[in-house]
Parts: sequence; structure tokens; C-alpha cells
Amino acid sequence: MPFRGSHLRPMKTLVLLLVMVCLVAAGAAVWLGRSGETAATTGPSLESFVDSDVQGFAEVAEGASLRFPADHGAHPGFRSELWNLFGQLIDARGIRYDFQLNLTRVALRPDAPDLPERPSAWAANAIYRGQLTLMQADRDGVRSAERLTREALGLAGGASDPPSVWIQDWSLTHREGAPDQTRIALVAEGAGAALTLDLAPVKSPIAFASLALLGRDADALGFAAYLLPRLSVTGTLALDGEPRPVQGHAWLDHAWGTIPTSGGQVGLNRFAIQLEDARELICLRLRRDDGTGTPIPACALIRTDGRVQSFQRREIQLEPTARWRSPRTGSTYPVAWQLSIPILDLELNLRALVPNQEYAEGIALWSGVVQAVGRQGGE
Repeated sequence: MPFRGSHLRPMKTLVLLLVMVCLVAAGAAVWLGRSGETAATTGPSLESFVDSDVQGFAEVAEGASLRFPADHGAHPGFRSELWNLFGQLIDARGIRYDFQLNLTRVALRPDAPDLPERPSAWAANAIYRGQLTLMQADRDGVRSAERLTREALGLAGGASDPPSVWIQDWSLTHREGAPDQTRIALVAEGAGAALTLDLAPVKSPIAFASLALLGRDADALGFAAYLLPRLSVTGTLALDGEPRPVQGHAWLDHAWGTIPTSGGQVGLNRFAIQLEDARELICLRLRRDDGTGTPIPACALIRTDGRVQSFQRREIQLEPTARWRSPRTGSTYPVAWQLSIPILDLELNLRALVPNQEYAEGIALWSGVVQAVGRQGGE
């Protein structure tokens, strides 16, 4: 996607070249649920810390509307909560970096006034896990760092004033701005990389339920969620101690409610794509883990003005075209896809920038960056 500013001309030229060759070019951050013919459990997951029979957590009411700025903050009464941030950055030399920051909270017990207090300062009602990954376009490999700690002694937590979440020295904090468009400050460091970024929403939050990706079942999932599909980013990326001014775009998901189980017979592929014409496309593909049945795709197009246009299974063609087998877990993942929405006359080829972007803590899954190129109509 193009960026304005004289210090970013090298990247602007590259993007124009992509547009000339492919005419509709897109950078995309994609979160894919476990998506292989093989499922692998490689270690303890957050779910291993909790008792599935514990009662007393808050439940998401069907049809409940979102409230801002309150819902930008933490929701400690619910069993689990997650923040997923994906971004693309360009430095002054035109080098591209792709990053992900995933923060997850899982409650150990409900925060109820009738429960006995525990005198130890180490006592905690929740566990927090964070995952930071960074890819540099001109180099192979993925930098990755992780945080796992309890909500005790200020090591991790979430707040509502200001809306924020932190795990040790990592934090996402909402700042000034309109209730539904507060600016966000990101601080995260690990694996020789340090991010200090300011994120400004370009579009207002969009409720996950309004995307109509799961039809009538959306209200029965037990969680609430919204997304900020396009954030303008400025700040600093330090690599091995060398600071580099950067700017770019990002996408934020925030969800809370009932913790999902890691088992089950249904798998999920999920794509979040930022097109360079200021539209976004989010797609889900539900399928059976045993490979039987017909996968069910659904997509939603977020227009430049924030309006949503949804598409269901008969209006979409979404098929994998290449796969990669993990040498670590033996899981097999699609790493290239063909997406077509005939009613829009839109065709995109999705390709993983690096095949090995597997996250193999607990249940193995593929979560990484792809590039989408294609056409719409005659362009």
C-alpha cells in the first residue's frame, strides 16, 4: 500500500510497480486457525492452567451492543480475553517489516466478592500470555519473543481508565481521541527488536457480529468482539539497538467471553486483508478436521466509508493451492490460496511471505503474514 512522504519514495516506487504488474495489490495480515490435515499438541496451552468446571464468570448477552470507550478496556469479569494486532511498517530506506502482537488473558477463577481473599501477594486470578513476531522483508527468518506470567505484583493486567493491557514491559494503551477512535500506544521488546508505536484509527470499530460471517449463530458463540481494520502507524523500530523511524498500517482485533476449547471437529481458516485502495476484506473458512464434508467460506468487505458488505458460501470461491509441512510438529498447512468473489468481479491470489510461520505452543497453528495480488474487473 502506498505511503506519502519524501523519505519513503523507494517504497512508493515499489508499490507502484506492483500496481502496474498486478493492478490490485494488497498487503495482508492473516490469522489462521489450526489448518492442517494433522493436528499436533506440542506443549501446555493456556487452557491447561484453568479448571473447565469453574462457574461464576460473566457471560456475553445475546444481541448486546458495544460501548466505547469502555469496551476498549479490559473485561476482567469474563473467562478469557484477547488482543491481536497485525502491522506493516516501512522505514526511511523503504524496507518493509511485518509484525504481530498477540496478548491473551485466561482467568483462573471468577473475580467475585463472595470468594475468600488470598493473603499472598503472589496470588493471582488470571494468567497472561503474549507473543511478538517480526519479519524483515530483505532477510530470511522470523524474530519471535514470548511473555507468560500471572496477574500478580503488577506483572500483568488490564485496566479501563485508560483502557490498557500489559504483560511485563509490553503494553497496549488507548489514549486521547473520540470515544470510538482513541489513539493507541504500543510498547513491546524482544528478540533484538523493540517497537514504540502510535496507532491512530482510520475507521471506527466494527462489531464482529455485524460482519455476518457466521450467519445466525454469531450471537450464540459466547464471546463479543470488534475490530479496528485500519490503523495509521508512526513510531520507532529498534533492531539490535539501532533505532529506525517507521510508518505504516495495522489491524487490531479485541475479543472477550467464554474460552474456546482446543478440541472439536471443526477447523477454521481466517484471513484479514488490507487492500491498498483503503478497503479491507475478512474471510472465514469452516471445515471438518477429518477432511470430510464441504468447507464453508464467508467473507465481508469493509468499504472505504466503513460500511460492510457480506458474502456467503455460494458467492465465494476459496481454495488452497499449495501446502507446507512443518518439520517441527508434522502438521500440514495451506500456504497459498485462490480467492474469488464473482459478484464483485474480484480475484486474489494469497501467498505466505514465509511458509514457516507456525505457532506451536499448546495446539499447533499457523499465524502469519501473506501477500495478496490480483484484480477487480478490468483493473
